[in-house]
Amino acid sequence: MLDAGEPGMGASAVSFAWINGRDKDPRGYHDLNRRSIDMWDRFVRRLGAELAVTWGGEFRWVATEEGAAELNARVKELQSWGYPIRSVSPGEAELMEPGLSIGPISAASYTDIDGHAETGAVIAACITKATELGAMVRSNTAVSGFSMLQPGQDGRQIDAVVTDQGEIACDVVVLAGGADMRELAAKAGIDLPMHHTFGATVITEPVDAIFKSSAVVHTPRDVPHPMLNLRQFRDGSVMVHGGTHDGSMGESEGDFDRILQTAIRFVPSLEGVQIKEVRQGRRPMPDDGHPILGFARAVPNLYLAGTHSGVSLAALIGEFATMEIVDGARIDILEPYRVERFD
Repeated sequence: MLDAGEPGMGASAVSFAWINGRDKDPRGYHDLNRRSIDMWDRFVRRLGAELAVTWGGEFRWVATEEGAAELNARVKELQSWGYPIRSVSPGEAELMEPGLSIGPISAASYTDIDGHAETGAVIAACITKATELGAMVRSNTAVSGFSMLQPGQDGRQIDAVVTDQGEIACDVVVLAGGADMRELAAKAGIDLPMHHTFGATVITEPVDAIFKSSAVVHTPRDVPHPMLNLRQFRDGSVMVHGGTHDGSMGESEGDFDRILQTAIRFVPSLEGVQIKEVRQGRRPMPDDGHPILGFARAVPNLYLAGTHSGVSLAALIGEFATMEIVDGARIDILEPYRVERFD
């Protein structure tokens, strides 16, 4: 395993790391995420990293009639897909999360299978298990190119990865380079339709438990103040993300105070709590928003694994990629996510 920096310090560190299938469309993509959610428990048990995941569901509410219509419609749609989500009355919402200052509420929902991961702990457990099984991990090793065999009947093949520490011979190369995927793929002659967005999260000092019934809380999306995503780690620290998939708050210093002040509006117990850490970075995003998975036809021994929602899909991608690489399987539910769909 090669990493230009330290494992887990790129997009994984910035990620809000919500394990979910709630906002994943269309139905096939939702089902892919739902299947991965159901694989996560076995994934962390086999790693011995159960404490790196907090389950408890996702809670959100809206404040306007228009927001209520949209939220309730989504609840019905997800229920028709078999996703365990339900509407919550304003009275029940206050009982579920008494630590929140909810304010005006027109509708709410709760999804009880969602959770969130401490990405650093999961990645560390993966590396430990991999090295026990004989893997070699090289951090601070940048890939500068690939040594290619002459084109043959099966196309161009990579026979070595070229790094700033020398060449490494290989049979198969897996590109799981996050925001650097496009640049890395270009070194193998592949134009990968991916870009990246800015990401930032704020982590507070530890506080007493805030959420009574939920692991993840989303504030209203239908009012003018910044949209926030909140979760609490086991040590009491609270991670707050402000913004959307298309762009996070946090590119300017003033954003951090604004994020925290907005969080205090909804979580009064955060008053006076200091920001412990700010995480900023790039988040990978395929151009159509959906994963790019599988061997590249143009370079048959190059396996691509590029995606947003990398945490939700991690358990599934890891297992399915292994089957395709080691056993030569071709998994049918991954067919919509091959890079050739962009041809």
